[in-house]
Amino acid sequence: MSKAERGERTIAYLVERGRLESITVEDTAATAGTLVGRALRRLETTAAAAFAGGDVDGAYVAAYDAYRMAAEALLAWQGMRATGGDGSHMTVEDAVSAQFAEDIPAFAKPTFERFRRTRHSAQYFDPDAAPITQADAGWAIEKATAALAGVRRLLAPPPTGPAG
Repeated sequence: MSKAERGERTIAYLVERGRLESITVEDTAATAGTLVGRALRRLETTAAAAFAGGDVDGAYVAAYDAYRMAAEALLAWQGMRATGGDGSHMTVEDAVSAQFAEDIPAFAKPTFERFRRTRHSAQYFDPDAAPITQADAGWAIEKATAALAGVRRLLAPPPTGPAG
């Protein structure tokens, strides 16, 4: 299966169900770059500060936000976004995992799923959920960092210069 075909059925399904929509922007690469910048700031400031301060729930949630924004940058790069509302994070998960997990292993479906579900239990307190540990928050920051590095690599302009 070619890179262009990877995830094609998932994207078509999400568009048909009204979960993904096209966006009209003048420069999709610039829009994706803006999202990557926001994700990087969230990771380097909010997640890192929360982790350093011992707020493992806050660090986990901020790392997830950075991770999700990096994923959304890939959608914006393609001229798409999740339509919002209930299930929009799962839509981003499905679309990005289907298309990019091979190139960016941090976006593997099981990783995205664990990240999203644990973030939900931290963001919306669930007394039955296992507490988030320092190791969990460290894992979250590690995965967000890897995802951002992968997105930046994928979105980097091709080198120019003499063909060798």
